[in-house]
Amino acid sequence: MSDESHILVSGATGVVGAAVTRYLLRRGHRVIASYAHSASAAEALQSAARPDCLETIRADLTDPHGIAGLIDELDAREIRVAGFVHAAALVDHTATVDLEPVRFAEVLAVNVTAAYALARALSTRRILKSVVLLSSIGSEFAGLGSVAYTTSKGAVDALTRSLASELAPVRVNAVAPGVVRSHRTSEEPIFSSSEFTSRIPLGDLVDPIALSEVVAFLLGPEARAMTGQIVRVDGGHSLRLL
Repeated sequence: MSDESHILVSGATGVVGAAVTRYLLRRGHRVIASYAHSASAAEALQSAARPDCLETIRADLTDPHGIAGLIDELDAREIRVAGFVHAAALVDHTATVDLEPVRFAEVLAVNVTAAYALARALSTRRILKSVVLLSSIGSEFAGLGSVAYTTSKGAVDALTRSLASELAPVRVNAVAPGVVRSHRTSEEPIFSSSEFTSRIPLGDLVDPIALSEVVAFLLGPEARAMTGQIVRVDGGHSLRLL
């Protein structure tokens, strides 16, 4: 990607989004960090980056007007987006009997519809080269009480293949992590238990930096022959779920 172009990372203040943003900045990329709520987290990203390498934009991706506003802001700032990483996601573990349809739609709005709308809008600028969407091994291996999340990630997989076919030569791929190490997993003893990690062939949760390395690879020229692929980054966890 040229020195004049940027990579847009949605959900840049989340665990994965922040890790990807920091990694791309260390690799010398210019990044646009989109976030929904945490202004303090966005400021932390900004303070750790060179002023000319990172810009932040607040956008509510549950709302079509918020998505349109993000695109309008990119145009207003004359930002050339050559890469797009959709790391924005709502994680919901409500059981079906308790999950209201409004919440189900909200999860799909962020995890799927926003990914589609942003990729579609950016592709019309004729600058976009590569898209990486965030899926999950949960798209194939559903757990109890995660119907909205797993449904959304199954849709992300289908969206990846469809966009790859229709938007070529723009490359569209997805990464499907297992359980990513975060403050949330540290609060849940089960994720650090030997019983849980013994189910993972490589013996540990997914390191956000290792996940970021795969995202960066898929964005770059080294992956120039890859499109429509769902790349599992799970330490082999899904092998034990077959």
